[in-house]
Amino acid sequence: MLILLDSSFTLIKPSQPVGFVYAQHLEASTNLIIDPETIQAAFRSSFAHAPNPDYTRHDSGHGAEVSWWRSLVLRIFSEVLEKNSLSAPASRLEACFDSLFNHYAQPTSWTLYPETVHFLEAASRIGPMVVISNFDNRLAPVLNGLGIGSYFKKIITSADALARKPERMIFDFALKQMNCRSQEACFCGDSYEADYLGASSAGIRSFHLQRPTNTLVDFLEFCQS
Repeated sequence: MLILLDSSFTLIKPSQPVGFVYAQHLEASTNLIIDPETIQAAFRSSFAHAPNPDYTRHDSGHGAEVSWWRSLVLRIFSEVLEKNSLSAPASRLEACFDSLFNHYAQPTSWTLYPETVHFLEAASRIGPMVVISNFDNRLAPVLNGLGIGSYFKKIITSADALARKPERMIFDFALKQMNCRSQEACFCGDSYEADYLGASSAGIRSFHLQRPTNTLVDFLEFCQS
């Protein structure tokens, strides 16, 4: 059995709230103070409605992901500054984005869920594991830095597959990389649309992770059922 896993909010999560981190970096770059909850709300809305990266316009998948994140972050800052009747030089906001992008490249900016290591140890006895994540080249160093990278046969990101979940292409890419049929795999992720429906559309048995209703331990039982 091939075990496929999402990363963010499945195995790992930010060690501090996104709104708090963005507010800190914005203040450091511009000396402007914005309520973290305001930024959190803007992030949630912008992230949910942002179109996928255009991989055809960049030399690499990673470059497309960086460009996508830059556009998203600058849009968030533009929105919250306008709401507060504030402004900042574009160069300062660009510097703030660079700082934030680097921040989330650091393992210390992330933390494991309490059951993650226990789950990975148990799951490794069932079959090989692969991460499938809407992420970029920062992910593997983050997982390695958190001490769990060695559990995975492959860490596949949207930057590698040139497609984001829920597109079937990224799941097919992972299956091909592992020379595995969809019927021989199961997948777990926290997003109903991107993870559960995406994997299901590729013919993969899918488990919708909904903490605290269920955890990775329940997915372990799902894999063995």
